[in-house]
Amino acid sequence: MIKLETALLVLRNFAQEDWRPLQEMIVQYMSSSYAIYDHPWPTSDEEIQKVCSWFAGEDQYLAVCLKEDGRFIGYVCLNPTDDAGVYNIGYCFNFNEHGKGYAFEACRAMVTHAFHELNAVQIVTGTAVDNHPSCKLLHRLGMNIVLESSGFFYKDEKGNPIEFTGYQFELTREAAFRTDIYAIK
Repeated sequence: MIKLETALLVLRNFAQEDWRPLQEMIVQYMSSSYAIYDHPWPTSDEEIQKVCSWFAGEDQYLAVCLKEDGRFIGYVCLNPTDDAGVYNIGYCFNFNEHGKGYAFEACRAMVTHAFHELNAVQIVTGTAVDNHPSCKLLHRLGMNIVLESSGFFYKDEKGNPIEFTGYQFELTREAAFRTDIYAIK
């Protein structure tokens, strides 16, 4: 069980009752312009309940809740890659909570946890070049672009390939510790 606290947030393991706000957030995301680049999420009650149960059985996916009232506002995940000490960070937040600094606070807590508790050597992630808010967040977290790539991964509703151009970001342990962003407070 993992529980991380920040000034405004609690990051905790998922609970089964998180399925409804998770569903709301995923439906929002699937209607966004960024969803075309990702594998489709399930959105039915039954499917989301299964996803929530799976998340609840893992320490890799943490629900992000407001400290003041416990309300679920998103999730952050930290998945190990095939390379020792390298983790992939991911996140999604309810659109009503965008622009409030919650994603930065939650991701910073998760990266701090990775470097200080899991002895991570590197954090990686990727996002669409056109996803300017995500790119801005990753830069703010101290991550750097290490690769730009293009390809065709999915098709639109007419069967036409969707071109994807994305950035690969990374943050090494050494780079993180050269900043005050990840110092233990």
